[in-house]
Amino acid sequence: MKKTQSIPACSKDLSVPFQIGEVNKRSENGHIEVKIITHYDDFEALEHEWNELAWETDSHIFQTHEWNRIWWKYFGTNKKLHIVAVYRGKKLAGLAPLFEDDVTLLGHNVYSCLRFLGSYVSQPEGEPLTGSIPYSDYLDFIIRPGHEQLFYPLVLQHFNDISSIIDEIILDEVSVESGTSTTMISLLEESNYRLTYKKNKASSIPIILLDSTWEAYLNSMNVKDRYNARRYYSRSKQGDSKAFKIEKIEHSEELSCVLTDLIRMHQKQWNSRGFSGTFSEKRMRNFFIDIAESFFERGWIEFNMAVPEEGNAKYAAVDVFMTYKKRVYLMHRGMNDDSLYRKQGPGNVLLYRKLHEAIEDGVKVFDMFRGSEEFKLRLATKINQNITLILHSGFMTGRMLPSLVKIYIKMIRQIRGEISHFKLVCNDKPIFMGITEYIQFLIRRIKYRFDN
Repeated sequence: MKKTQSIPACSKDLSVPFQIGEVNKRSENGHIEVKIITHYDDFEALEHEWNELAWETDSHIFQTHEWNRIWWKYFGTNKKLHIVAVYRGKKLAGLAPLFEDDVTLLGHNVYSCLRFLGSYVSQPEGEPLTGSIPYSDYLDFIIRPGHEQLFYPLVLQHFNDISSIIDEIILDEVSVESGTSTTMISLLEESNYRLTYKKNKASSIPIILLDSTWEAYLNSMNVKDRYNARRYYSRSKQGDSKAFKIEKIEHSEELSCVLTDLIRMHQKQWNSRGFSGTFSEKRMRNFFIDIAESFFERGWIEFNMAVPEEGNAKYAAVDVFMTYKKRVYLMHRGMNDDSLYRKQGPGNVLLYRKLHEAIEDGVKVFDMFRGSEEFKLRLATKINQNITLILHSGFMTGRMLPSLVKIYIKMIRQIRGEISHFKLVCNDKPIFMGITEYIQFLIRRIKYRFDN
């Protein structure tokens, strides 16, 4: 079995020989410091610097301190932070927001790697967690513009230094356009590190690149899509016979009720397709609620509801959008399948109304999150491609063990996931009826995957 060995936590002052230091002891003269942050209090203390850095870089909302702090709260149970902070003088030049992801079998540590916060957790502890993809669509280092040639060599040297006591560094969901998949790989190939690497294809994310005006955006569509966009957008305005009022949550007190409805709608839709749904897991549900409450206070998230104009009907659909640095993310959607107004396309009304608003607000990118739903692929003007970059020691000794451990973890998760599906369908039903419904559940899933 692999001998458990902790990755050293250190601070390096590169203007002098090796020096140990605390996170709050900064250089006064412009020299370079590399600090390895392993304690939660130090992670929290970085909030202002972290968010300032994220805002100045080409980063996503998933690189904000809030997202990572809340993710760690729910998915970092009994794991260890390993955040690499590079300072140039007093100024934070870059962050590698990582954690140590270990796998234990029979009381022995058999595999260890570094991963991005927001990424996979090989062996999650706490409440059951069967999902195998990270909640964060884009992950990366956070580097101040102009500091790439400083940051990447320092981080690679650190990875090289610890390569004898860690199996892999796994960088999930990195954009192919990122400097991590270009500049850093070039440095790896040109330098004499003990590290080697491989790239695997990860998520594909449909996005819409928006024009400067609504009419210009419409004119970029084919005739059919342009007709539908006009038709559904017109239903967001009064006077249309099939119109919907678009209501938004204005006060935090309204969140709880709408969140409950959205989760119920979302689950019902995915269950009908043969999937247990994101929110079948308590931990995922609580993570989303916490993100919603925190981001609402900062103005980063909004809940739009399509309410039929006629009568006193309740909203027929809910869309959740996040906005960060001129980029809108379509986070979650919920449709009330029991609504009499479902056939009037309340989900489409919400979508095109938000696209119109985004263009008016000067938003440049409408990001639809990963997924192969038909409407995403139809509307996308570009498909963003992510990769998983895996770094490890160039020595082949023991390379089979990490592969076997990952196969084992994947198999266990698939089994747990199917057990979760079975329990969802068979709950409180006679065994024969439960098995019959479970088979139908599987057929719906296969059909959905085939259609998409």
